[in-house]
This record gives sequence, C-alpha cells and structure tokens, in this order.
Amino acid sequence: MQTTNTDLSFNVSTSPAPASARVMFVVEGINLVAPHVGFDEDQDCVDRLMEAGAAKGSLREVVVHYVDANGAMEVVLLVGLGKPEKLNAESVRRAGGALLRTCRKLKLKQVAMKVLPTPSMADTEFADAVVTGTLLADFSFREYKGSKKADEQDDAERSKIDMTIVVDSSRVKEMTQATERARKIADAQNFARTIASRPGNVINPLSLAKVAQAMAKDVGLTCRVLDEKQMEKLGMGGILAVGAGSQSTPPRMIVLEWDGGSKKTTGKGKKRQPLLVVGKAVTFDTGGISIKSADKMGKMIYDKCGGMTVLGVMQAVASLKLPVRVVGILGAAENHISELAFRPGDILTMYNGVTVEVTNTDAEGRLVLGDALAWGIETYDPAAVIDLATLTGGVRVALGTTMAGVMGNDDSLIECLGALGTACGEKMWRLPVGEEQREQIKSDHADIVNSAGRDAHPLQGGAFLSFFVPENLPWAHLDIAAVADTEKDLPYYGKGATGWGVRTLVEWIDASSSK
Repeated sequence: MQTTNTDLSFNVSTSPAPASARVMFVVEGINLVAPHVGFDEDQDCVDRLMEAGAAKGSLREVVVHYVDANGAMEVVLLVGLGKPEKLNAESVRRAGGALLRTCRKLKLKQVAMKVLPTPSMADTEFADAVVTGTLLADFSFREYKGSKKADEQDDAERSKIDMTIVVDSSRVKEMTQATERARKIADAQNFARTIASRPGNVINPLSLAKVAQAMAKDVGLTCRVLDEKQMEKLGMGGILAVGAGSQSTPPRMIVLEWDGGSKKTTGKGKKRQPLLVVGKAVTFDTGGISIKSADKMGKMIYDKCGGMTVLGVMQAVASLKLPVRVVGILGAAENHISELAFRPGDILTMYNGVTVEVTNTDAEGRLVLGDALAWGIETYDPAAVIDLATLTGGVRVALGTTMAGVMGNDDSLIECLGALGTACGEKMWRLPVGEEQREQIKSDHADIVNSAGRDAHPLQGGAFLSFFVPENLPWAHLDIAAVADTEKDLPYYGKGATGWGVRTLVEWIDASSSK
C-alpha cells in the first residue's frame, strides 16, 4: 500500500490492557464514560477532578492525570469535547487531534479508550470521528529529512502508537467495521496529502502517472494514461497549451476507474452510469508568461491538490469496495516558461470545440479542467460530475480559509454536498454561476476568454467550466484554493496539504450507491 506518513494503528477489544494510558472523554459538566472493566476507578477519578475544577471538559482540553497502581504510575487522559449542546462529530475529530498530540508529547505507545453513544451521535459515529481526527493529526511529511541525526530524533519522537477502542462484546463487530472504514478513508486522505506535499522536482505529470498506476495496482483500480500525442489527436488544446512550456515533462491525462466491485450490468446489458470526479493536477505553476510573484511561488506545489483529492477518493472507494462505478480523472501539467509556452493573445480550441482567447496564462487550471471534463463526460456518460481545483485566489478573499466555494447547475447535488461537507468538517458555501457570469467571460475574438479580470474571479472560473458540461448533467465545481493547504496548525491538520474533500466525496459516492 502507498505511504501515508503516519505511525498510528487502531484495534477494537473488550479489554483496555495492556495500555500505557487510558483515555476518558468528557464534556463540560458531564462524564460520558459508564462503568466498564478497567475504567471503573478512572470514572471516580474523573468525577473528582471535574468537581475540583482541575478538568473542565472544554473542547480540545487534555488533562494528564497520574494514578498509583500498586506502586506503578499509570496515565489517565481526560479529553474535553466542549459544550454538550455543540457536541458533534467535528468536536470529536478536533478532540482526537488534541489527544494524538498529547500522546506524541508524552511518548505513549499503547492507549486505550472507551467511546459511548451520546444524545447526538451513535458510538460508531463517535469511533469514526476519533479515528479520523487522530490519524489526520498524526500525518507528518518527513520524506526529505536528510540529516541522520534529525532522522534519529524524528523516529524516536514518532514511535508507533497502538490505540485500542474498548467495547462490550456485543459491539465488537460493528465497532470494528466502523473503525476500519474510518481508517481506510483517513489513510486515503493522508496518501493524497503525501503526494501533494512532494515537491515539483519529484512530482511532475510523468512521475504522478507512475504514482497513480502503482496505487491502482495496490487497490484494484484500472489506470489509463493519455500522453501528449494521444491528447493532440483528440484535440485537447487546453491542457496541451498549459503543458507546452515544459518539454521534458509533458502533460498527462490520468484516468482511474472503479467498476463497483462487480461486473453486473443493467437490464439492457449496459453498464451502470458511473460517477465522475475530476481534479486539477498542475504539479507546479509558475504562472507562465503572466508570472507569479516570487514570494508565493514555492507554494505552487499545492496547485495539484484538486487532483490529489481525486487520487485519495479513488483509493478509498476501491479500498472500501463501494458498489458503484466511479471514474477519477487527473489533468496533470506543469505551467512553465519557455519559448514554447503559451501566451496571452493565443486562441485555443478545446476538446469539445469551444475556442478560448488566452488573456492570462496564470488562469491555466480551467484550461486543463475544461478538456478533462468534456472528454470524461463524452467518454463515460456519467450520472453526475464533480470537479475540484485550486482555481482562484479570489475564493480566499471571498470566503476566507475555513470553507471552499461550490458552484454548479444542480440544486440537490449542491445541497447534498453542503450537508455532507458540514458533517465531515469540510464546509463549503454556494456561489452563483449563471448567464451573467457566462456573459462576463465572452470574447471578442473567440467564444470565451480564460480570464476577464479580477472582478468575481471565482465565479468566472465556474462559468468557464460550465461551457464544458451539458446543462442536463448534474455538476458541481469546488474551488478549494483556500482550504487545500494551511499555513498554520489546525485542530487535526498540521501545516501543509490537507487532502480537503476526500471524506466528503467518499461519503457522497457511498450515499449514491444506495440509490
């Protein structure tokens, strides 16, 4: 299996022993833990500490308490979940992040915890959130720590942690299934973060294709890669133009397919329509001739994060063996500067025949996505399509760094994604895409321009992509430029790539499988 840069494992058991620490989850003023073998004395301890005010149960508070067990000191961790009226899965994920960081600080190796149903969530949902929060918090991209001394110190600090969720015997099967499902999705998200974090001199369209092929082989996906000659024959003028400035690493269209774990067809002998997810994977973006400022350019390794989300989604879908056909497409290119690079003023013909006047070579992601969307829709006849891209800095100006912008043509799809995103801790806010926005990007010399200036730039991006999606096909565009990476530590994300969108899209695909 591909690396996920974590050293954390989970199991489910009816006993907390052996453990170097036991975890008690508490909310403000309430002890959630009922008596259980190995935890009954700890419950009394929690009650005393909360009555004394030593532990308040506030969100992400972790109180470390030592108890004497026949002369040996044992560790009890009281992990706060916040106010009871605000308790939800996101609270637990955030608490899980705080728990993991405390375990790392104390260098604990075996940790046992008891989770219970609460008024707002089942015990399986609680366990899912704990597993997700701790695994995402444990991610650390350290593949290029070159110093031997630093490596030794890093390895010592990041020794493996085994976490045990303690349950009654009647709940072992269900809790094991919930824990394993959460682990597979978090592993896929961390895999997406791993590849997103690799620098431009390591990940380019060619090496990314090899990563996708290796992952596909591991989990049972089909992988197809279109090279520049095949794309030229197909008339993919957008992605070819973006990748033209980098002759040593030409663009690739990477296609991953999951058959739903079954060869079954519909009653007419025709395969079920798949769901299509498309991601922008610009492995490095100089801005091209419309060059970016030097102080921000190093962060452009994250311009491939939409494609990395698709990579993670496809790994999770196959690992979970979801009973629905899914196709994932990564439009991969490097946007470089050379005598062969595309220029402002160029007019490109896209795969579906739409012509585009280039006004800014730094508005390149929509050119890559336009070809990927049009070709993917024509080739696979999907039931619905979602694309993700670090498309515009304007979405950060509009919405900040706590949510993505979502645009599209189908109210029910966007409402579904919004609800799932909120539940997964991946919030989004709907922005308009309509005739006004489509009119804004009309060109005097071609059908459309790739950028019409700064006004409503996120909306321009959505409007541009709408020219490559049939009106009757449910479609949503996620602009993840502000959430694909973070410059500060968050409750369960460290600095760097977040893998944003993996969990929401997996839940959407899973929900679609039951329809």
